Amino acid sequence: NAAIQIDSSINVQVYRKSKLVPGSEIMPFLWLIKPLEKYALDMGGTVGSLGLQKDRSVFKSPDNTLAIAPIICYESVYPEYITEYVKNGANMLFIVTNDGWWGDTPGYKQHLAYGALRAIETRKPIARSANTGISCFVNEKGEAYNKTNWWEPAIIQADLNPNTFQTIFVKLGDVLAKASLMLTGILFVLGVYRRFRRKASA
Repeated sequence: NAAIQIDSSINVQVYRKSKLVPGSEIMPFLWLIKPLEKYALDMGGTVGSLGLQKDRSVFKSPDNTLAIAPIICYESVYPEYITEYVKNGANMLFIVTNDGWWGDTPGYKQHLAYGALRAIETRKPIARSANTGISCFVNEKGEAYNKTNWWEPAIIQADLNPNTFQTIFVKLGDVLAKASLMLTGILFVLGVYRRFRRKASA
């Protein structure tokens, strides 16, 4: 549950996974059920709640030309979580993941698809390393290439171009989803108001 970078100058950079899987890595609603933390499910070798860090660390090269977002597993599912890396200066996204949970099911393919969406939203290239899943590279258009097969030992290589451009999605977040949620709330309140108004006038 951590990523580490050691560069040519022996500089060590560490990032600890901070978007944890409820149940197997963190006990949800811990403030409410603290005594039950030790009974969190034992899945994938972890029990209870793991530690996390507040900020999205970015791994930088010695000359500061490369800034890599070290995204671990489940974190790649969350759009605005990934944009925090980009706001912190990331110009490439690296995803390391354990996709052995699902076995040979559509699960590991869906996980790759989430990563492709993050490339489109941020316009950043992705290098993805997945044990048992699909390791590959993804360009800024969300197109995966040099893909490995499920449960296939392999070594892949590609040249990636860092991109410092920040998209509207990175700057503003998922505005469409937030606007839709707000509109739904307004329509719900309006519907309840109209219903009570009709009953009152009946």
